[in-house]
Amino acid sequence: MNHSTICSHHHIRAMLLMCVVILSNSIYAQNKEARLNINIRNATLESFVKQLENATGFSFVYGEEVKLTRRITMEAKQQTISEILQRAFENEPIKFEISGKHILLTKRPTPQKPVSRKYTISGYVTDGASSETLIGANILESRRSTGTATNPFGFYTLTLPEGEAELTFSYLGYTPRRSRFELTKDTVLNIPLSSNNLLAEVVVLSDKHEAGIQSTAMGAHEIPMAQIRSTPSILGEADLLKTIQLMPGVQAGMEGFAGMYVRGGGPDQNLVMLDGIPVYNADHLLGVFSIFTPEAVKNTTLFKSSFPARYGGRLSSIVDVRTNDGDMQRYHGALSIGMLTDKLHIEGPIWKERTSFSFSARAVPTVFFKSLITDKDDSYNNKFNYYFYDVNAKVNHKFSDRSRLFLSFYKGKDHYHYDSYTGYGYTDDKTTRSYDRDNSHLNWGNTIAYGRWNYVFSSKLFGNTTLSYNNYEMSLDGAMEDIYIDNNQLRDKYHYTSRFSSGIRDWSARMDFDYTPMPQHHIKFGAEYIYHTFRPGISTSKVQDIDNGTLQEDTVYNTSSSREMRGQEVSLYAEDNFNIGDDLSLNAGVRASFFHTQGKSYYSMQPRLSARYNIGQGFSAKASYTCMAQYVHLLSSTPFSMPTDLWVPITKDISPMYANQYSIGGYYTGIPGWEFSVEGYYKQMKHILEYQDGVSFFGTSTNWEEKVEVGEGRSFGVEFMAQKTLGKTTGWLAYTLSKTDHRFKNGSINQGEWFPYKYDRRHSISLCLNHKFSDRIDVGASWIFNTGGCITVPEKATVIIRPDGTTEETGYISHRNNYRLPANHRLNLGINFNKKTKHGVRTWNISVYNAYNAMNPNIVYSEYKSGYNANNDFYESIYQGSNGQSPNKEKGRTTIKKLTILPCIPSVTYTYRF
Repeated sequence: MNHSTICSHHHIRAMLLMCVVILSNSIYAQNKEARLNINIRNATLESFVKQLENATGFSFVYGEEVKLTRRITMEAKQQTISEILQRAFENEPIKFEISGKHILLTKRPTPQKPVSRKYTISGYVTDGASSETLIGANILESRRSTGTATNPFGFYTLTLPEGEAELTFSYLGYTPRRSRFELTKDTVLNIPLSSNNLLAEVVVLSDKHEAGIQSTAMGAHEIPMAQIRSTPSILGEADLLKTIQLMPGVQAGMEGFAGMYVRGGGPDQNLVMLDGIPVYNADHLLGVFSIFTPEAVKNTTLFKSSFPARYGGRLSSIVDVRTNDGDMQRYHGALSIGMLTDKLHIEGPIWKERTSFSFSARAVPTVFFKSLITDKDDSYNNKFNYYFYDVNAKVNHKFSDRSRLFLSFYKGKDHYHYDSYTGYGYTDDKTTRSYDRDNSHLNWGNTIAYGRWNYVFSSKLFGNTTLSYNNYEMSLDGAMEDIYIDNNQLRDKYHYTSRFSSGIRDWSARMDFDYTPMPQHHIKFGAEYIYHTFRPGISTSKVQDIDNGTLQEDTVYNTSSSREMRGQEVSLYAEDNFNIGDDLSLNAGVRASFFHTQGKSYYSMQPRLSARYNIGQGFSAKASYTCMAQYVHLLSSTPFSMPTDLWVPITKDISPMYANQYSIGGYYTGIPGWEFSVEGYYKQMKHILEYQDGVSFFGTSTNWEEKVEVGEGRSFGVEFMAQKTLGKTTGWLAYTLSKTDHRFKNGSINQGEWFPYKYDRRHSISLCLNHKFSDRIDVGASWIFNTGGCITVPEKATVIIRPDGTTEETGYISHRNNYRLPANHRLNLGINFNKKTKHGVRTWNISVYNAYNAMNPNIVYSEYKSGYNANNDFYESIYQGSNGQSPNKEKGRTTIKKLTILPCIPSVTYTYRF
């Protein structure tokens, strides 16, 4: 056998052996039950298929519709080919089938998921005893961790998937109620809640609330009526606006009075609303009290930062006050007798479960007397009287669960009169006599009437239509008469009468809609039209003069310091409160407004945006931007509310005021029953008005445009607040650090430089505490501290030489508001003694206003006394307090004087609730 034959035999043996091995492997691999080991790391499915073909001998067949691009990592030990393929394609839309030596891959048809239908639950949340709607009640679906809140009319809507639903309804001071049912269609679910004296914790999940830490809005506070009633105030009169003054960023203009200055704004930059209707004068007794009777009020919300788009017309704040609708189940009320006012409140059904009424009245008892006689004699008789009153009346009719009608009326008035009579020169038989008469009558107040219709168009759409009339009027009547009678014959007579009146009257129509297309979105939109009539100052007078029995003059004068001015205002708005994911919520909106007056039109587009991010562990953060426009001004020359203050509109020469406010804040609610917040803000104001030096608007608006300057303002600060909301002790501590200044670039005021606003107070602290010892005894205390505001006083003496050579000494002022007043502080205390009787609850309230008798300046003014010395320096700022001494009397000087009219004032009030 040769060598080539041997090699050929060896090749044949090798080839036969290889074929046997391949054949055996192929037969083994094609067995579906064969066990394989696979180890693939970050390979595409296409690479996986090729490796499997090489290892097993199977052939994969697939078309272009099959995508093998996804990467996989897989390790398999002793698994069949079917098990390996199942794992590889389990997350892919690929179907495999083994047929002989082929594996067929096809695109798996997309399974049709069953459509989960959604239905909407809607209705009202009410007080179970009175059927009074509850504003801001919480509705929580615990299974899906979603929820909502009732709107200002107590209506809610919530869309959920079909199936079992479990809702929890809760409201502070009420026992929570749970409702479990199968949701198979749109459902109307009206829920009455039972009152609970124990303030149980309320879980707030929804960010659809109008105010509070859980809401999307910044700088928004709901003021509970229980807090307002428990906060001690002057003469035991619970006062809504005085309680709001204790919130961070809010302060009174003058100590003890009700005016509000919010984040550097003026008193006319606050929109105070009664059931959505603007109130132009919210004060009684020059601002010592507000017009709101606590017994008539249901809910109060303060906005000072991220204003919802449905509000507009002011720069600094919104105070939204909602009144009671009336009890549809039973009659009840309250009677209160205090040292200054008496109050009556009663409400109940007219047609049970259909129609109810609410009536409240408050008055100073002197309203029932024509005059209080203070001085009387045979020859003179002087009489005077002062009183104020408020009347609130409301009727609520329920046509059905879908339709409700409200009719409401408010009337408030302050009245003062002084009548003087002096007689002299009487003969014994009184046939010859002379006498003088001098009478003055001052009246001012608001009248508001409206009709409101609520209608539920569908489970997702709620509508509210309002028609309203609003009138504020002030009138000053005077009469003077001087008569001489001789032998019972009229010889001389001078008679003068005058009447001055001013005010503002509005007719308005408004439509608001709440639309909830899905749980993540809560949309509000609407429109408003207001027809304004401004009466800045209209006067008439009559003069009659008889001299020696002959008529010399009998004339009627009709003068107008400013004719009636009219304005038309149209507003459109839309806003959406929506969620992005589980932690981020936003409220985005825009308000478009139009104002037409004196043949000129102004347009304004006002964007609004606020956001809240839930950081977790009780922490959250918010940010907001707000643009506001204002078309009206309040002309005033006094630091407190006067009836002679005049409302005037913008004109063709005076542009609207605008404000842009930027805010950011952090919040913590990780401790049960506690809330902590810090908010910072920066506010720019344009076209603000400042009165020229020496100008007075006391009761006249003649040529007012020529007496003001238009400039800009800025305000920035940081506000801290710690609040305890649960338990027997509740209340808050607030601190504000802020700065506000103005500038008038044309140089007419302060040489065009920035100067501090008169109510620029750097530091403000307020503490409000309430403690309930038992159902019979509870106490309240409030303490405030404010650094002083600013006034303008002369600093040096200067001599003016006139052209005729005469001289005049006057004061030199380096800049406006150059003197900062000292700080003021005050402690108020109150205690309530409650006792249940057979038909109700009797309460005695003992309050002490300004408990440690801090002599805070209610009115501050400067007084200059002429003098001169060689140093030409006479400015001696003396804050006259304990001794009232003024040294160096021989020098010219300016003295800062104060007047304290609200010292320590105790009071007792009796209230009976039935």
